Amino acid sequence: MNRTARVFTLPITLVLAVLAGCASQPEPRDDAAGVTRHAAAGGSGSVCSVEQPCALADAIARAGEGTVLLAAGDYGDLELGGGSSQAVVRTDQVVIEPLDGAEVVVGKLTLELPATTWRDVTFTGGIYLDTPATGTVLDGIHVDGSGVFVHAANVTIRDSVIENGTSIDGIQIGGARNVTIEHSTIRGFGQGPGSDVHSDCVQIFDSSEVVLRGNYLGNCDNAALIFSPGGDEGISDVLVEANRIQGCVAETERCSGGTAFDLRDVTAITDVVVRNNTMLDGSVMVDPLDGLVFDRNIVDYASNCAMPMTNTIVASWNTGNCDSPDALGRDGNRQGEVRVRDRQSGDLGLVDPQDAAIEPSGAGAPASAGFDGESLPADQAGAGG
Repeated sequence: MNRTARVFTLPITLVLAVLAGCASQPEPRDDAAGVTRHAAAGGSGSVCSVEQPCALADAIARAGEGTVLLAAGDYGDLELGGGSSQAVVRTDQVVIEPLDGAEVVVGKLTLELPATTWRDVTFTGGIYLDTPATGTVLDGIHVDGSGVFVHAANVTIRDSVIENGTSIDGIQIGGARNVTIEHSTIRGFGQGPGSDVHSDCVQIFDSSEVVLRGNYLGNCDNAALIFSPGGDEGISDVLVEANRIQGCVAETERCSGGTAFDLRDVTAITDVVVRNNTMLDGSVMVDPLDGLVFDRNIVDYASNCAMPMTNTIVASWNTGNCDSPDALGRDGNRQGEVRVRDRQSGDLGLVDPQDAAIEPSGAGAPASAGFDGESLPADQAGAGG
């Protein structure tokens, strides 16, 4: 007997549901603020996880107040800000740092994003902080072969090494406000063959509210620290304290000038405090300026005889201009040689603290801490250590 086969059909909606359950689902995108994001040099993931890292720009844009962890690699040149997902307006800080000590290298960083902290990253093409990059923090970074250019407000550079540039400045502060550079090393910026671009460790112009504290600046062809005219917009409210500042230790093709400190009346400069610095191996040029305090410094060579100073030790000066600087022998100033541990290596710590002893005069107080973070006595000139 023939029997007709019975065919059972399932509703189409049920079939689709079964098939959907069998297919792998993409991981949902998480844009919650404060969540750690992951980025990689070739990242293209949609979720910024360890398994699916994003491109760095996307990870920063989605981080909110959080952390972006970078996988090891060379990220090349980066321009962050001004377009698509990078155009972020934020006030919360985003921390960008290597994942578990990974070696991370960036070429040139051009930054127009606010409120980012870059930590323990190496840069080989320089860092350019444009006006929108307010609130940038550079913490423990290494810039090798180029410099940092600060044209933004509320910028901090700390515990960093910036070195080995040619015909470029180590740190240039121009058109900036509220900039702090502390406990960092800026060194070895030389002149290139045939170049007319001078190299300074730190150059300041058209800026205000600048602090340089506890840094080493040295072996830069033109000047370790210079105040320049820029666009003649003026410089105001600058504090330079407890730094070790050195010109060219030895004259070479890369470092042939080597002024240690240049604060001349080249533009409207007001309210500058320079105290407890050790300035060696290069001339120190300081003009009388409105609101200037030049106190408790060690000066290897005073270039101008009318240099205003108090409680300062001067080793030598330009005898072609005068027999003795005007302020020497009064206001706590004296002549003397100050021995340091190793000029060649940039170790300007004192061999004997008595070399830096002064009989303080006036109401001025020393810096709150010296180069090494220890407190400074009122009767000692220089950065201590």
